[in-house]
Amino acid sequence: GAGFDRVICAGGDGTLHEAVHGLMEIPKEKRPGCGYIPTGTVNDFANGIKLPKRVISAAEVAAGARCHAYDVGEMNGQYFSYVAAFGAFTSVSYETPQATKNLLGKTAYVLDGVTKLNTLRGIPVKVETEKESFEEECILGMVTNADSVGGLKIYRKTKIRLDDGVFDGVFVKKPRNPLALGFLLTGNRNNQVRVIHGKKIHITVEKPTPFTLDGEAGGSHSEILISNHKQAIQFYHGLE
Repeated sequence: GAGFDRVICAGGDGTLHEAVHGLMEIPKEKRPGCGYIPTGTVNDFANGIKLPKRVISAAEVAAGARCHAYDVGEMNGQYFSYVAAFGAFTSVSYETPQATKNLLGKTAYVLDGVTKLNTLRGIPVKVETEKESFEEECILGMVTNADSVGGLKIYRKTKIRLDDGVFDGVFVKKPRNPLALGFLLTGNRNNQVRVIHGKKIHITVEKPTPFTLDGEAGGSHSEILISNHKQAIQFYHGLE
């Protein structure tokens, strides 16, 4: 990869995840830029950097001249472009058949959460950053720098920046009923969401817990160290 000027990938968040992982294996001074043509189900990262939804337009951007360096995450030695997560909703992207995701889009995530509400159990976690820490029982935890995850805006307070070297950690307590779950899925923070910020986020759980990275299976972990590689990869985009 170091012998090329640019890598262009077409696919969804999972395809981009693989491309990012490969690019991060190349020393930064030799690392080519990345053009991305989003053709997946929800395309969270593409939405975050405002890439065109039409394939031809996105291809023109990917082959264009404008680029910007964005952050990349690392969790226990594995890289990710926009989210590392555990708990409710997080297995949908890699357990749901592609045909179903194509048909339902982000609705698949909502349906998964509703059908599993009565079986959800809080996961005791301890979360630490350079400046703060807390312990809580959560049904969902994610470390992200995206505007949305699975097409859903779980948390929005200020404009998310994808190049500032800081991640948001969003941790959700178990909803009391389907109505409370609906509030979460429509972006109402209420008192069930705990947010933490940091360049490094350390998460401890009692027993190995499955994680997802950019919608791909990320293995089970009980000790999780997530680091932000600030402005690690140049992505081509159409923004002025």
